[in-house]
Amino acid sequence: MARIEIGKNLLVDHRVCGGRLIFKGTRILVSDVLELSRAGLVLEQVAKQYAGIVTADAVREAKALVRRGLVKEILSKTQTVA
Repeated sequence: MARIEIGKNLLVDHRVCGGRLIFKGTRILVSDVLELSRAGLVLEQVAKQYAGIVTADAVREAKALVRRGLVKEILSKTQTVA
């Protein structure tokens, strides 16, 4: 598998982070960001945790794609965001 771009902000590349879903231009796992969101942080707080590297729009897109079932990202403890 090579590089697969998903939407405007997401990417899978088997050479980066073991092929896990990340935000483009980073090594930040979507699962890590979604975990913060599930913990109750609002989008702007999540983006601030990553010093503006991951924008609120990128988090919004990731959440929407997962919610719609277009991508599946596994959180720690093998929980699936749906």
